[in-house]
Amino acid sequence: MKFVLAAALACAAIPAHAEQAADAQSAEAERWRTAMQSARWTGPLLASNANTLPQGHVYTEPYFFDGISGGDHHPGSSGFYQYGLRDNWTVGMQPFFSLGMKRYNREVAIGDFKLLSQVRVSNFTPDHRVPSVALVTNLVLPTGKFDRLGAVKNGHGSGTFAPEIGVNVQQYFLVGDRLLRGRINVLHQFPLRTDVRDRSVYGTSQGFRGHARPGAKSTLILGAEYSLTKEWVLAFDVEADAWGRTRVRGRDALGATVRETSPKSWNVGFAPAVEYNWSDRAGAIFGVWVVPKGHNTQSSITPAIAVQRFF
Repeated sequence: MKFVLAAALACAAIPAHAEQAADAQSAEAERWRTAMQSARWTGPLLASNANTLPQGHVYTEPYFFDGISGGDHHPGSSGFYQYGLRDNWTVGMQPFFSLGMKRYNREVAIGDFKLLSQVRVSNFTPDHRVPSVALVTNLVLPTGKFDRLGAVKNGHGSGTFAPEIGVNVQQYFLVGDRLLRGRINVLHQFPLRTDVRDRSVYGTSQGFRGHARPGAKSTLILGAEYSLTKEWVLAFDVEADAWGRTRVRGRDALGATVRETSPKSWNVGFAPAVEYNWSDRAGAIFGVWVVPKGHNTQSSITPAIAVQRFF
């Protein structure tokens, strides 16, 4: 009789314990849900989102910037224009334009465009708080002028197709009742060989005939955003870039052999920024990307502003 009573009590206790655990889990999920509803985001200056757009929706985020290096200004525009092909698959385009400031280069020029594709493999929700992870496959298109340049004209492209692969990760953290959002981007770009004629961005002169292969580029970006209020967000990025050797082969105007190889290079920069999001579908960010002098690279300061819209 004692054994039967003890077994009955044990069986009765299990559902009660399970119910308490379920209530606690539900309360924690509701806490996360409330925090996420009280935060709006534009995204930091550099780190990309690991989430994808809902099917049929559009996202636009044009950037306007001024790259300042060696006392020269290089204003331009870039940005993201994306479409939700499926709930877990977003495609898009990242254009690039630059504005010449010198008298002999005072014009709007097209740079290399990038085709974007991102497939999400996991998704953060208040109930399942795993990091959002997406696989990235991009392609740089050689739309910018890079060779056959005039005597004083600047080039704005590489002349080569450049496949890019990578992984984007995003995770949320609760700090009190406010959210901290973290991002990690790991990207590797490997440009293909391109034919080069005359004066070019690769340092060749008039009469040159040959080809160039830019060095591979590896990028690591760490980004964080803290939601001060529903509208205001503080953002900060750290980006490390490394370039391999660029090789140029061919013959100059006199028929002499040209074999040049540039050294490897790298730098590390950081970008503090402030976001203001006036609705769940629109916001803006202003910040400055500061890159100290690196290994075989110049220092630069790039103030930038972007406005995002979700349709």
